[in-house]
Amino acid sequence: MRLEAPIPVKGGLRANVRFYCPRCWRDFAKNATICPHCGLDIREFWKSRDYAGKLIIALEHPEKETPIRAAWLLGQLKDSRAVPSLIDLVEKTDDVYIARAAVQALGKIGTPEARQFLVTLGKHHAKMVRDEVQQILSGRTRARLSSEQRKEQA
Repeated sequence: MRLEAPIPVKGGLRANVRFYCPRCWRDFAKNATICPHCGLDIREFWKSRDYAGKLIIALEHPEKETPIRAAWLLGQLKDSRAVPSLIDLVEKTDDVYIARAAVQALGKIGTPEARQFLVTLGKHHAKMVRDEVQQILSGRTRARLSSEQRKEQA
């Protein structure tokens, strides 16, 4: 059974919002501090994580928009702690939009581990992902060549 809590929104309309346990990803009521399904102390769990840590956990969220947003934010933060989770996401998801968002984040983070993984995606089943990888890798190559050319001219 899905629990939904009505929330007042602008104009007096009401919307239903679902809340999830970050361990078992099952729905819970808004006022729950302990997950009724797995027993996790949700409040303490979230207090023990920094912002990037929370985003890394959100990569596993069951609503598809959430991992996409989390991947984008992790790419903006360029937090290298996210690289293993982003790689895992690309390898496990069947959703090409989630995979593309994770690939974009890996490209922005740009660690050697992220780049090595991106190189392996040249034969990914989704053209959208292959195209994104090609754009990231060719962009980095152009940037590196430009930098080397500027050094030679100096």
